[in-house]
Amino acid sequence: MGAERNEIKYQLIKLVHSGRTLTEAKSIMKAASGALHPEYTSAKDIKNLATLEGGLNRLAMTRNQAKNLAYKKFFKPRNDFPSTREESLAKFATGWKGKLPLNWKRDGNLIRRGPLNKPRPNSSAGKVRQTKVIGVENVLSGFKILFKELAALEKVGSKKGKGMVKSAMKSVKTSVKAGLN
Repeated sequence: MGAERNEIKYQLIKLVHSGRTLTEAKSIMKAASGALHPEYTSAKDIKNLATLEGGLNRLAMTRNQAKNLAYKKFFKPRNDFPSTREESLAKFATGWKGKLPLNWKRDGNLIRRGPLNKPRPNSSAGKVRQTKVIGVENVLSGFKILFKELAALEKVGSKKGKGMVKSAMKSVKTSVKAGLN
């Protein structure tokens, strides 16, 4: 594990313990990014979240972007993240409007005063629970049903489903809560 990952884990634990994670957007983004690492989140949850984020990202594309990526399907997890997978999924889950990649320079209250301590491997073990991603499978199954119904409406020739995709996309809500052992 590199020094960068140790820094991310340190900031995740300190931000959650300091109580800032639920009040400041950048802290929430950093904590969610740290918590979405495979060490804390199951591969299935990460794949489902990436699938939902990728599908919604494809729906929000411009016409030219959609033409260039037309061969991709909605239900395929996204692989072309603008930053790391964890940071990109955390941005989606938290609704953060800032740029990626994140600047992992420590915030003011995380800067150590005094001499540095030597890093201790696995010192974060047991401090952060497994991350839970709730409701993604239900949303994905709902979108599958929506697309089947839209395909059926297109075959019949009805124009009723014209705005259904956009309204369904806007109805997806995400939130993040912090919890420790």
